[in-house]
Amino acid sequence: MRILGIVALCVTLCGCAASRQETAVRLGQQYIRQNVDALVVRFGPPANTFKMNSGETSYVWQLGNQTEINTYRGTGAASTQFCKVNVVATPAGIVTQLHTEDANIYTGLTAAVGVDVSLCATRLGT
Repeated sequence: MRILGIVALCVTLCGCAASRQETAVRLGQQYIRQNVDALVVRFGPPANTFKMNSGETSYVWQLGNQTEINTYRGTGAASTQFCKVNVVATPAGIVTQLHTEDANIYTGLTAAVGVDVSLCATRLGT
């Protein structure tokens, strides 16, 4: 009976975790065909912009940089987790493409059950 309860808890937790693809789709639904200014209002100024030969502009927001350092008896390892939002906008500033790129939070319970949790989903509340 106890094992059944643990399995039910894992299934419930997995249902709450958004994958990388789900996060990109949800953000795309919110911002594609909107002016890029809406992203600036939400995330602040982009970390990088690039004017492309087509006249479009690429924007990159790097959100939620987080470095974790785990040590044990004088030795340790560091890893940096991040969430990037990459956007392409027309010369008029209308978003045509939106992609997310993030570090994988693949530790603890999520690693045990094989859930691919998105740091972007966590940081952006999607």
